[in-house]
Amino acid sequence: MPRRARRKSRLAACSISTVKVLRNVRAKVQDHNLKIAIENHAGDMQAHELKQLIEEAGKDFVGACLDSGNPLWTLEDPHVTLETLHPYVLTSHVRDSAVWRVPEGAAVSWVRMGQGNVGIDDYCRKYAELCPGRALSLESIVMGPRVYPFRDPKFWEAYRDIPAWAFARFLEIAERGKPHAAEPRAATPEAARQREREDLEASIEYTRKLLSL
Repeated sequence: MPRRARRKSRLAACSISTVKVLRNVRAKVQDHNLKIAIENHAGDMQAHELKQLIEEAGKDFVGACLDSGNPLWTLEDPHVTLETLHPYVLTSHVRDSAVWRVPEGAAVSWVRMGQGNVGIDDYCRKYAELCPGRALSLESIVMGPRVYPFRDPKFWEAYRDIPAWAFARFLEIAERGKPHAAEPRAATPEAARQREREDLEASIEYTRKLLSL
């Protein structure tokens, strides 16, 4: 079995095991008045897959930690993720992303808030409307690019269950994107920490202005 196909098979097996574990701890979780938030983690599940996991485990005590940057790693438009998972959201991570076409397919970089092309302003406003009372938590990760060579038929061995309409939404973002230059590698650990602080502060300032906080 090809490596990517094995990866997809392992993911399906993990989902089944996760549902079983969650059902087994349901009583303990509810006895402590808790809920479990599962993230749409980078490269793992698209929104419809996480929705299914939550429904099968029990949406009365399991929900989503909605991450706006991770959907791109599954070839999904973050707005599709929000549209699908908002009824299940318990908390969130938010960061911006840049997506653009490359000869192999598409490249994705996580960037400072306001530097991407996924419509993060509308995403944040929509999140505030659809998920009232839920935290909008910045997760500042600036990295990339990561290339998704979808022009190679072998690439699709791990992505055969992606709906064509959903991939078309992702492709629209990539088509209108422009290459985002990666920052040069920091010369020292202290320089790397300083850059991370600057990235976070810039994203906080942008988000505050966006949401009039």
